[in-house]
Amino acid sequence: MNGQIVALLSAHGVLTTMRREGHRLFGRCPVHGGDNPRAFVVDLERDCWYCFSRCGRGGGPVALARGLGLPAPQGGVPAPPPPAPFTPYTRALSLDPRCAWLQAKGIWPATAARYEAGAWHGTGMLSGCVAVRLRGPGGEPLGYAGRRLDPVAVERRGKWVLPRAFPKSETLYGWHLADPSAPVFVTECPWGVMRLAQLGLSAVALLGTRLSGAQAGLLRRPKRVVLMLDGDEAGRAGAERAALAIGASAVVAALPEGRDPDDVSDAFLREMTSFLL
Repeated sequence: MNGQIVALLSAHGVLTTMRREGHRLFGRCPVHGGDNPRAFVVDLERDCWYCFSRCGRGGGPVALARGLGLPAPQGGVPAPPPPAPFTPYTRALSLDPRCAWLQAKGIWPATAARYEAGAWHGTGMLSGCVAVRLRGPGGEPLGYAGRRLDPVAVERRGKWVLPRAFPKSETLYGWHLADPSAPVFVTECPWGVMRLAQLGLSAVALLGTRLSGAQAGLLRRPKRVVLMLDGDEAGRAGAERAALAIGASAVVAALPEGRDPDDVSDAFLREMTSFLL
């Protein structure tokens, strides 16, 4: 491995703690001292980095040097190459909405079918996944995301597989089915969207904890936005950032420590949502 970011991580003594997967490195964030082993991601080809946890920082070698309190690299920093263009995948796949994994999360087959979710029994990128269809704000098909089920695969490669160059920052999962004239709930994952939909509530998912400017623009349309991100450090920090970006219409719903919207009971969700609305 080479590159200025690799040299900085080596000088800081954390390079050996990171795991390489293809052209990326994963590890705990050395900038804010986090404990999530996959929060800090380095793109070796582009020589850039990003923290998907609390600090939410990223950039090139100079930004990392500042964050680590190290001298900035000498010489000019070449501009990273432009990302590969995104190509939508418009063909519909045959998914199994009755899979046991979804039922264990309390998601009814009819709900999974409405949100185009289910187990994929074929091969390829989504092999061994429960998949969800991704659509743009106007309902246009973009492709599929997959939630890996094998614990070993999750540990090595993360929970989710997304289409290459997928414009996540421009997308809100479920927006095409939400009702902007009603309060809209915001979760991290599609499963929370489905659970809330079963209670008659409009919900969308960020597919993470980061809210982009494009997503904030969509979420300023409803009169009320309830940010129901996961009950962990990253979720709480992401909800607070999102509330500031959306403005006065946003309120944060604090879930219990370590709980997600899709693993609490319907009774709990009803009580929490009635209190917030």
